[in-house]
Amino acid sequence: MRFIPVALGLMATTSVMANPVNVQSVTVQLANDQSGANANVDIPADGNPRSVQALWGKTSVSTNGIVSASSAQLNRFQQTTHCQITQNPNVNAELDAQRTWTQLDHGKVVQLSHASIVCKD
Repeated sequence: MRFIPVALGLMATTSVMANPVNVQSVTVQLANDQSGANANVDIPADGNPRSVQALWGKTSVSTNGIVSASSAQLNRFQQTTHCQITQNPNVNAELDAQRTWTQLDHGKVVQLSHASIVCKD
């Protein structure tokens, strides 16, 4: 009879330990100011780099499978959110609660086929 309470206790402990950490997400918009296209994407704020091409590749800022943008905007975020979009050699854009909009390469439209974005809270 003692087996049942012990088993239930172990199951409860295991289920509590198995719950994933609640990762917040932020919304980032890429815009092509030349064409007028823009698209919002939700990104987990977990500090892991993600491919811009994979995230925005099927949105209106993608033409023939290539993401092109001239600016980025942080639309939904926490006060502690920080995002960085990088692609060597010319793109190093940072977004946070004080800088919610930025140009990617001095306002030029940039093909972001090798760019990555990292967001964290």
